[in-house]
Formats: sequence, C-alpha cells, structure tokens
Amino acid sequence: MTAGILYSPAFLDHTADGYHPERPERLPAVLRGLEASGALGGALRPQPREALQAEIELVHEHPYVEKTLRALGSGRHGNLDSDTFYSPGSRAAALLAAGGGIDLAHHVHRREVEWGWAIVRPPGHHASAGSAAGFCIFNNVAVAAASLLADGSARRVAIFDWDVHHGNGTQNQFWDSADVLFVSVHQWPHYPGSGLVNEIGGPTAKGRCVNFPFPGGAVDGDYLSVIDSVFAPLARAFAPDHILVSAGFDAHERDPLGGMQLTSACYGAMAARLRALAEELCGGRITLFLEGGYDLQALSESAESVARAMAGGRVPECRSDTTRGCVAVIGAVARAIGPFWPGVQLSLDAR
Repeated sequence: MTAGILYSPAFLDHTADGYHPERPERLPAVLRGLEASGALGGALRPQPREALQAEIELVHEHPYVEKTLRALGSGRHGNLDSDTFYSPGSRAAALLAAGGGIDLAHHVHRREVEWGWAIVRPPGHHASAGSAAGFCIFNNVAVAAASLLADGSARRVAIFDWDVHHGNGTQNQFWDSADVLFVSVHQWPHYPGSGLVNEIGGPTAKGRCVNFPFPGGAVDGDYLSVIDSVFAPLARAFAPDHILVSAGFDAHERDPLGGMQLTSACYGAMAARLRALAEELCGGRITLFLEGGYDLQALSESAESVARAMAGGRVPECRSDTTRGCVAVIGAVARAIGPFWPGVQLSLDAR
C-alpha cells in the first residue's frame, strides 16, 4: 500500500485581499517537502469532492453554514471575522478541503492507502460549531472525525493537535463526546487564549480533552514527552479505531507566528511515534490534516521529515532535553486527568 495525498490547485484560489500569512504559497512548500521525501512517487492522489452541507453540519450549526456559504458564494473578498478572509475561490476551496478530508480518512480507514495527509487550505481547527476563527472556515479534522463516527466506520477516534495554537474549535466540537480523545499541545499564553490544564471535557467525557499549555521556548523533548508519557498510555487505554492529526508547523523555531523552538526533525519524530501507535492500536489507520505553519522553508523541511517518518524511514535525531516549565505542565496535566483514567500510568519515566 502507498500514501494517500490529498491536494488540489483549487486550494490556491483562497486568497486574501492583500498580504496574509495564511497564503497560497504554503501548499507548494509542503509539496516540495513531500517530493524531496519520495512520498509523492506512487502515492494515491484522490480528486477531492465538495462536502455536502449535511456533512459539514455534522459539526457546524445550520445557521452558521447557511450564512457562511452565502458569503463565500458572493464572488467578493471579505472577512468572516477579523482574522478569517474569503475570496471568490474560497467556497470551492473550503468545501473541497472538508469533503476531500472525509474521503481521505475513509480511504485510510478501509486500508486502501497506508496513511493519509490532507494538504488543504483553509485550515480548520479554530472553526467551532457556530463561528469561523483564526484563518479557519470549516473544521476539516472535526468533520472527518464526525463522519467516521456517524457511519459506524469508527467507534472511537483520537485527535492529536501539535499546532502552536490551541485547537479550540475541535475541542468545542467534541467537548462532551466520550468517543473522541482530543489532545492539544500548544503555546500559552497565545492565541486563542484557551486550552488550559483544567479544560478536561464535559460531564460525560471528563478526561477526554487533554491540554498542554506550554510556555514559549518549548523544545523537541518537551513535545516528545507528551506523546511518550501521556498520549501513548491514554491511547492504549482508549483504543481508538483511527488517529487523526492536526498537523500545524507553527511551533517550528523559524515560524513568525509562534514562540516555540521545535526543529524540523522533531516533526518527523512525532509522526513516527504516532504512526507506531496507529500500527499498534488501530491497524495503522492514521490521517494528517495540514493546519498552520507560516515559514516556507520550515514547512518544506518539516513536511519532508514527516513524510519520511510516515513511510517507515529512519526516524530523525532531534533534541531529547526538556524544559522545566513544560515538565511542570505535563505533571499538572497528569494530576488533572489521572482520576478519570484509572489504572493508566502517566509518567515522564516512559520517555
């Protein structure tokens, strides 16, 4: 089996009226990294199709979808909020990102491809049930997760979000859903201002939302510790049928919108760990969705690192040291969610 890579030139037609960091050039940068890794050779590259309105409304409220589709269909440039623009090409791009993401996740779930990566824009993880936010119109990863659950393909889905910004929209979508494990590692304080340790899920899903609000300056070892010490034991207890990844690259040391110090190699190391967990727990079912990342060189290098790791290549070496502030956060998270995961050992000793 091969990789499934979702991409369309239509994603480049989503353009701001003036300069914006979420710019079309981001996607060719990612594709250059994939090309350098060899992942594009022989990859299944399905043609995305537009999501049905009913599919989007698995996670978004009907009035929001109606209002947004009217705006996107206006043929004009405009803004859905202060950060989130639209243009004449945005309607097709947003619907193709959501619909193509659904289909890609199902391709992976049926094992028609070994793993998948939706190279899409606009990104999605800040879009909540009733609003656009943070460059995001529809929540692509949440729509895909809801689709897998709605048709019975999956009973449980785990979502790991390594974007530098908290995935507040995804968390809001699944706040009280016991069949979704949502884990976000992000910079705090930082946009959007959510994702604190005590945000652990609703009444019937306590412990299913797990947030690591790391201080600026976090390094490779801090992120790897989250996977090794917390996400891996939680995932083994949760037993997901599919792992989805909100793969933003703005925690990279070169990124202009973040304050973290991750290297390109770290993204490959994280991908390798998540791929190994998927092989162990859910037959290899893992699908990535592009979120942020605004330095083009960092995007290319990180995409190459991820693709090589996902293809089973040598796991890149990266920094293993940790920072005191992040270790303290990991300990606080373990104490906050531990009571809701009896029998699960959450410890830094796992790394």
